Amino acid sequence: MSENVVRVVFVDADTGAQIGRSELPVAQLPESFQTRTTLELAGSAWSVERAEPPTAAEFGATGALALTLRRVESVPPADVLYSLPTICAVLPSVADMPGNGDRVELHEDDWRQVELVSADLTDLVQTELRGVRQSYEQHARRDGDGRVYGFQGIHVRTQPVRPLSASVSRRRLLAALPPLARDRGGIGFRDQRGIVPSSFAVSVGRMLLYGLADGDAVAVLALHVESGPTPEPQPGLATGLERAMRSANLVLVDWCRATLVRPHLLGDYLTATA
Repeated sequence: MSENVVRVVFVDADTGAQIGRSELPVAQLPESFQTRTTLELAGSAWSVERAEPPTAAEFGATGALALTLRRVESVPPADVLYSLPTICAVLPSVADMPGNGDRVELHEDDWRQVELVSADLTDLVQTELRGVRQSYEQHARRDGDGRVYGFQGIHVRTQPVRPLSASVSRRRLLAALPPLARDRGGIGFRDQRGIVPSSFAVSVGRMLLYGLADGDAVAVLALHVESGPTPEPQPGLATGLERAMRSANLVLVDWCRATLVRPHLLGDYLTATA
């Protein structure tokens, strides 16, 4: 066999049975199956659950590749529901993580869902919030008690591209947090190896503060409540964040709740959502 051709075996994840074989040029295969990959086989879409070995460097060298696949069931578009009313249009890229690096893993859909934004960008924020409210008004599906259980359409936010129009010091931000704040390293995404360059993450109880920074200058600053048991109250969290918001002239935007929170209401917001 040519060194540029790989013998590929396809295995059904549900039954463990071999469903096909093929000899394919390395150039026609992905460089890595470590991220989510979908293939078309015999006219059907299949998701790759496992690849052995996972990278082109490895299966190109051995000339053999085993792909465990699961058939992607097609669903009528009218039956597809999204769990959220909005997502951020752009995700940061990931890079290889240092050998001693730590990371917090987020779902891609959680990126910048609750974030701090410069108050002078309020007009941009309100424009995007109108789009989120339309998701509720036009696309929300509700049960008999009026509770939303999904959305047939979502609003993809493109603004603000730079949520912090003025410099925010990471050092001063961290100094404003309670003493129990814990450095968690950087941010990664589920189903992706690696870490977002220049990212940071700090937790206070279940409240995670994360974002992007160039040295001491914070470019993105967001909040995320991690799953787990209800924690003990964290004295000083609301006060410290409120002080940081006032100092840098920031507001908090909860995109999925279509809510803009001024500094003096931050404590009430954290109590209601934590």
